[in-house]
Amino acid sequence: MKKLLLISLLAAGTANAECYMRSNIVLSQQTVNSTAKDTIQLVVPDRAGFLCSVRYRLLVNKDWQTIDGEATGRTEAEACAQAVDIGRGRILEDVEPRLIRADNQMVCSDLPDIRVRPVRIGETIWETETDAHLNPEERGYFTYKNSKCRMFVERNNKNQNLFVYQGIICQITSLPNSKWRVIDKY
Repeated sequence: MKKLLLISLLAAGTANAECYMRSNIVLSQQTVNSTAKDTIQLVVPDRAGFLCSVRYRLLVNKDWQTIDGEATGRTEAEACAQAVDIGRGRILEDVEPRLIRADNQMVCSDLPDIRVRPVRIGETIWETETDAHLNPEERGYFTYKNSKCRMFVERNNKNQNLFVYQGIICQITSLPNSKWRVIDKY
């Protein structure tokens, strides 16, 4: 009975997945040298063990890229590790040293979408909801009152004028996939 309920819930959730087209145009060579951030996992039992769907973000040449991966494994940890590797492999295919490359992908997922957006002081966010600082010297992490923090920038176009705000976010807990709090924005 539990398996039947789980399968029906799974089927109902899959039918309502949000789909969108993702277009990507690359004009120069890119490099990927960052670790996965803001990882979201959805794990369900499967005939082979477990099926894991992951969505995470990578910093690719100053821009956050959303990566999706899906894999099966005997354990939850094995399935999710393979799903992250599959997603990383897809992004590595996209960073070949070509001058111009374009592609379109249809993406369907029940996982929430994380995007760079305007934030408010005191708001709890994912780290990748803010852009990396424009100045490379300001992109690194620093410790403030035993919290891991970093600076960010936010661009806002008002009346044909570009305003660039800077700010500071700090990790709420020391857990690897913890959310962040906006400490200041100026």
